[in-house]
Amino acid sequence: MKKLGLIILLISATFTSCSSDDDAAAPPAVPTNETLIAGTWELTARKELGVDRTLDNCELTSTIQFNADKTYTEKTFVNISNECASDGEFVGTWAISGETITLIYNDFGTPASDTPKFSISSTNDVLVLTFDELEDTYKKK
Repeated sequence: MKKLGLIILLISATFTSCSSDDDAAAPPAVPTNETLIAGTWELTARKELGVDRTLDNCELTSTIQFNADKTYTEKTFVNISNECASDGEFVGTWAISGETITLIYNDFGTPASDTPKFSISSTNDVLVLTFDELEDTYKKK
């Protein structure tokens, strides 16, 4: 009888002492605008005053790169006499608050006094920046 009790005790201890490997995994991190925006984006479309503007191939090479360290580089291009030319390279820092991104660009090494704030709408591969009457759409490279 003692042996039967000991066997039952050992069997029940075996089933209750093991921890389960089926513990719920942590839910995946929900991407924020800050994590979605990091990377290089290429201009794909522009609206001015709500009207689609046709961009030439040169303008479509314009990019904006948002880095994880909250710096950015924007490179814009224009067509001049059938030659693609740089329209400028702007560098600075960025910050997001809710659905607004603030770009603080450096003007000859000094943060500019006018800091445009853009409304931001983003998914995994499309970024829309809206400022006043201008709406630029970018695709992640």
